[in-house]
Amino acid sequence: MTSTRPFLRPLLVWIFGCPALAVAVCLAYLTALFRWSGPKGFWAIAPGYIRMMAWLFGIRRSLEGWEDLPVEIREGRQAAIFIGNHTSLLDPPLIIATLPSNPVFMAKRELAYIPFLGWVIWLADFIFINRSHRGDAMKSLKLATQRIHGGQSIAAFPEGTRSRTGDLLPFKKGVFNIAWEAQIPLIPVAILGGRHILPADDWRVSSGPYHLRIGRPVDPKDHQDAEALRSALHSQVQTLSKNP
Repeated sequence: MTSTRPFLRPLLVWIFGCPALAVAVCLAYLTALFRWSGPKGFWAIAPGYIRMMAWLFGIRRSLEGWEDLPVEIREGRQAAIFIGNHTSLLDPPLIIATLPSNPVFMAKRELAYIPFLGWVIWLADFIFINRSHRGDAMKSLKLATQRIHGGQSIAAFPEGTRSRTGDLLPFKKGVFNIAWEAQIPLIPVAILGGRHILPADDWRVSSGPYHLRIGRPVDPKDHQDAEALRSALHSQVQTLSKNP
């Protein structure tokens, strides 16, 4: 799979994109400082930078099923948790550039210490999870619940890591405990094409389609407990991930 991947195009795009990221980060902070608060500054700059990079790489983004969601969710008046499979390191930025509802991500705390990328994540006010410390992880989950009650939608990859085979991994339970406690709808999302564009342990981004397929909302009230909710979402994401 990796032997036939492109070399020159992704190299040139990364050479351009890395300093461009530094400029974008500075602009986002300046925007946050002089015009809007942090997250608004992030959303004013980040999606445009990501779309530019996707175009340079030849990534063709598409979205299916969004128009079938309730209007309250589409317009951001109803918070929801978007649950997706994790196919590539590019999943979070491409979702940011594609989903219209501006969800924040639950992210590994280690990402906070990556230069520029970590600063962007802080600016976006994403929710960091320290998986190596149970107490800190529980505090992060409580923060996520508070943010949801405040009307903020969240996106999460409950597999916890990228799948290296393309098969859907078991879901971790944390985000489903949040959904159960908050009694907030979950939206299944299938990511198609991410593993081809950028598989694990590679930097050579290939051109190609990147498709988000949105399923129908799942209401926690229709399930017995958080475990049943986790099982239902795993089944729905798996079904959505199958090509038609």
